[in-house]
Amino acid sequence: MVVGDHEWQRMSPEARGKYLEILRRMPPGKKLKITLEYCDFIREVMAAGIRARHPGISDEEVRKEMIRRTLPPDLVRKVYGW
Repeated sequence: MVVGDHEWQRMSPEARGKYLEILRRMPPGKKLKITLEYCDFIREVMAAGIRARHPGISDEEVRKEMIRRTLPPDLVRKVYGW
C-alpha cells in the first residue's frame, strides 16, 4: 500500500484522492504494520545488494555495511567506534 514518488506523479488527481482517503480511514495499527513491513523489505533489498556486490561476505559484514550506509558517519563512530 506504499506509493513511491514516481507512482504518485503518475496517478490521476482522483486516484490520489482515493489513495489518501484509504490511508486516512486505515487504523493506526495497520498503518504501523505496513510501515514496518516496508522497512523490513527495504533492509532485505539493501542486504541483497551488498551481497551481490561482495560475494562471500559474512552476515556480520553485511550488518556493518548496512549500518554504515544508513547512519551518519559521526554517529557510527560514536556508537560503534568504526
